[in-house]
Amino acid sequence: MPKKTRERKEKLSIYLAKNGKSDDLELLKLENAKPAISLEIQGIEKANLYIKKEPPIHSPPWTQIFISRQEISADDFGNSSSVGAALVISISQQKFIITFGTGFHLLNEETIERDFGLRVTLNSVDPDKLRSLDKSSYDHNPLNSRTQSTKEVDIFDLRMDSEIEILSTVTGSSTVEIFGSHITGRDAFTVITPLDLDHLSLILQEALIRYKQKLPEIFEWVENINRVRDIDDVEILDIELEALLNGPSLDNFWLGEPEIVDWETQIGYSFDLYPRTERHVVLELKHLLDHLKSKSLPLSIDSLKHTQVHINDNLYKPVKSWPAYKCLYAEISYSGESYILRNATWYKVNASFVKTIDNHLSSLSIYSDPLPRYEEDREEDYNLKLVSDPAFELLDKKNIKIGGAYDKLEFCDVIKNGKELIHIKYYRSSSTLSHLFSQGCVSAEAFVRDADFRKKLNSKLPNSIKLADPEPRPDPSTYKIVYAIATTKKLPLELPFFSKVTLKNALKILKGLNYKVEIVAIDVDPNLLIKKKCKPR
Repeated sequence: MPKKTRERKEKLSIYLAKNGKSDDLELLKLENAKPAISLEIQGIEKANLYIKKEPPIHSPPWTQIFISRQEISADDFGNSSSVGAALVISISQQKFIITFGTGFHLLNEETIERDFGLRVTLNSVDPDKLRSLDKSSYDHNPLNSRTQSTKEVDIFDLRMDSEIEILSTVTGSSTVEIFGSHITGRDAFTVITPLDLDHLSLILQEALIRYKQKLPEIFEWVENINRVRDIDDVEILDIELEALLNGPSLDNFWLGEPEIVDWETQIGYSFDLYPRTERHVVLELKHLLDHLKSKSLPLSIDSLKHTQVHINDNLYKPVKSWPAYKCLYAEISYSGESYILRNATWYKVNASFVKTIDNHLSSLSIYSDPLPRYEEDREEDYNLKLVSDPAFELLDKKNIKIGGAYDKLEFCDVIKNGKELIHIKYYRSSSTLSHLFSQGCVSAEAFVRDADFRKKLNSKLPNSIKLADPEPRPDPSTYKIVYAIATTKKLPLELPFFSKVTLKNALKILKGLNYKVEIVAIDVDPNLLIKKKCKPR
């Protein structure tokens, strides 16, 4: 009995050009490719194959799909195992680039549609049969990660938080027969198919239809926030940002640390490291603008990218440095859309998502008991000032080890009247506030759910407010969580957007546990904002 021939399948990585009229020279780095080979393919208006120049070793199996054609000789590919090729196809007034092997190195990435493959995949995949996803967070610090499963699951089984993470790549089971059994989407739409070149037009036409479709309801949240990845769009936003920075109002711009820092090891910030350079107790945009002016530098994106923000330790040595552009937080509107700059990354925010978050926060009460003005260099000094009032008890730095991500958990900064758990932070950056809201939520949740946490906490509580018995679950309705932020901004309306998202999620959990939750802005001494230090001679 003759052996059954196994059907060969090919992996196609399909990119869509931004401009269907682009010349091949714009789409590909043709200096790294051999001269074009024109192909006649059924249903395709025009097709040019560009083979990457490589030293010969041996040809990979995928070259057989082309060698079977009379227009192409096996010698065209040479004998390299790392050979690559890119096929440029014109169809339906659009241009596609399909890469093979290492042919993706020929791409000029700024000419392709970003997230083309992701959108096609989301419109073509079974939402309950996913295998893998890549995501990035914008919560405290941007993190990139991949989660995958050995079996087919839905997107939330892959640990995707739709409100604080951005989806970048998805792999799952296809619902479209012509795409094969499994598909992957990011910038490229990747399929594994047995179809030959004469059926390629069917795949491309279907992919184009699905790219233009509205996302299914289960994936609509993907469009809440998108990282702006197109180089041209980023340049346009930077130009708009520069114009606004030189305008009459800086209300929507902040300068802040792009990551969580240890306030106890530093004395202040500077924009260079000369001995007599001013060290600022807190980061303020005005300080940066004054520095640029003193150096006769224009307020431009280039200046921001080349000016460093240095953290100085107690010996006036640099602990860490960032470009000022990385420390700039901006919220702008452009062409009717909302954009946010954070950690040197632009995000596009869906207007309806902004409205949803603001509506959630509208129910947040304002703490009515006045707190004293914030005049101190360090938060610990402000907390010490509070406990001069016998109504307050100090919990600052009395960390509790519970294991996991929050191994050293601070219950709160101060407790008022034994029932008001107050978390205090000087507003410096979006990431600082997001960390504050998350930690306040985690500690309050541990207090209710974890008897071991309560036992460890009780050993640190002053006698006046010790729990009579830490074993029974406390009644959260008798406690109030207070987020107290030293800032000149109106709360919560004028919080940075990503901080609003974190606060909204914390509020949802805390109210679900039956806590009362309030927020308050602590008045800031104007002199603190201009306070400066210089290294002693």
